Amino acid sequence: MEKTKNSWNLAFGWLGVLTILLIWFITSTVADKIYFPTIGETFIALGNLLTLQSTYEAFGLTFARTIIAIIISIIIGIIFGLLSGLFIKSRKFLNPFLSLMRFVPVPCFIFVISSMFSPNIFSIIISYIVIFPLIYEAIVGGILNIDENIKYSLRIEGFYRFNSLFKVILPLTFPYLNVAIINSIGMGIKISVMSEIIVGRSSIWGIGRLIYVANQNADFAMMFAIVILIILIFVLIDLLLSFFRKKIIK
Repeated sequence: MEKTKNSWNLAFGWLGVLTILLIWFITSTVADKIYFPTIGETFIALGNLLTLQSTYEAFGLTFARTIIAIIISIIIGIIFGLLSGLFIKSRKFLNPFLSLMRFVPVPCFIFVISSMFSPNIFSIIISYIVIFPLIYEAIVGGILNIDENIKYSLRIEGFYRFNSLFKVILPLTFPYLNVAIINSIGMGIKISVMSEIIVGRSSIWGIGRLIYVANQNADFAMMFAIVILIILIFVLIDLLLSFFRKKIIK
């Protein structure tokens, strides 16, 4: 029964992919081919893209900056998440900062911070501003959702002791943290790319710079090819994360 269900889920997934390709095919025959290239033109551009060393350098740099931002967000998010999850006063104090990071449009941060830091540093900071709230709220949410019986037992033994924090409380937040980290990978890369596009400097090399150059040259087939390559990498990352999640659960 479970195998049949998985087969149907897979079939509907492929049906969705085929529907997207069909919409793309129909649109490319109707729309201006300069702005909406055909599937064939896009995959030719993708083949050319894969032969360039600069492509791998651009993707590597964007991913590296994103990973650094995620690591920094995890470290600081765990520290402040534990404080806010355990002490309501800390949570109330940090709420305005979280609201600022969540609600101020990201381009506003980009314009201000890009003038203050070097391109590589500012790209990491922008990604951090977006990723940190995800990690922080995952830790806080995990602590607030710990079973009351467990909390009661911990209070007897010392709720704020080192062993309680790092052997019981923090591990119980891991399911929330795992979801936040997975979401932050996609979100972080999108923000990194957006910051690179908006700044558009030759001094910051990455995926955004590739898209910026393609747009400046009106090479929309190349732009579509870059997007497809990003999607393929995300699918690969998702498969790897799913594999490791199953290993951990076992």
